[in-house]
Amino acid sequence: MRQILIFVSILSLSFAKSVTLLKEAQLTEELINDPRYIIWETAEGLFEVEDLQDANDNDNATLFATEDDVSFYIYTPEHPRDGVEIKESQLHNILRLTGFRINRPTLVIIHGWRNNFESVVNDRIKNAVLLNNNINVIVVDWSPIAAKGYIRAQGSVLAVGNYIGDFLLRLDDELNHRIRKLTIVGHSLGAHIAGNAGARTNGLIETIIGLDPAGPLFSKSRTDNRLDPTDGKYVHVIHTNDGMLGWGIRMGHVDYYPNGGKSQPGCGIDLVGNCAHSRAYEYYAESLTNDHFVSRLCTSNSDYTRGRCSSNPSTRMGGYPVEQGPHGDYFLATNNRSPFARG
Repeated sequence: MRQILIFVSILSLSFAKSVTLLKEAQLTEELINDPRYIIWETAEGLFEVEDLQDANDNDNATLFATEDDVSFYIYTPEHPRDGVEIKESQLHNILRLTGFRINRPTLVIIHGWRNNFESVVNDRIKNAVLLNNNINVIVVDWSPIAAKGYIRAQGSVLAVGNYIGDFLLRLDDELNHRIRKLTIVGHSLGAHIAGNAGARTNGLIETIIGLDPAGPLFSKSRTDNRLDPTDGKYVHVIHTNDGMLGWGIRMGHVDYYPNGGKSQPGCGIDLVGNCAHSRAYEYYAESLTNDHFVSRLCTSNSDYTRGRCSSNPSTRMGGYPVEQGPHGDYFLATNNRSPFARG
């Protein structure tokens, strides 16, 4: 392992001393399975390997987010394609500048690591929810931080969540757009940011939806920087890549485990979990126009696949608004490709 890392040191990225760039042939099973490292497949088909031991450096965390770190893009049924960017300081002009309407409910979308407001996670969800709903959509862009190494991005989720939470509180306090009209959906690190935003509003957000919340560097015993059921009135979580980029512990009032929540059919040789991790937002986006993600309350995926839970309560995963009655762990199977829902 040490020899491999030394050999590729000439490929090291300049933005972080703990990150190395590898080709697929240079990845070993030992490296992939070692929790010391997080591996991300780039758009060029290379793999960034980051040493998480450097997370002990307190300088990695962003303690306070600013306008330079977070922007808000507003979409409406009248303007579903071209979002209008506003900063927190422009809040009082949101109605005049964007077409945002106070009397409508609002869906807030928060992307994950290495993404930005133009990333596919935002487009899939935004486009689908605006098809059949008279709502405002706010796409949060925290890419100035999300573009950095994982350690820095993970260490900043509390600051970014607090900043978003303060923005939503100002919408309520100053413009009378009530907290109860808000739903927040976040993917990966964005799921934990959504949780922190909810905690900042004292758990008053009506619904928080976590899409495969990120796992590396988070702790089950620490809920102060991650998604948990106290963050909103109802927390709905979808797990698709437990043990790699995602984390499968119970984090909501209801937690869904499509295909067991670890790997996903149709992803092929998903070396570092990118495909399975992305399926969480693909399933959710599809659920906004297809309510056939029927799941069953069950104790394990093994029991579910053996038919031992066929008489248990059922519910539909995802949708807008989500069904708020179910509590516990729910399992379901999907198709290999879209449409994923089986009914």
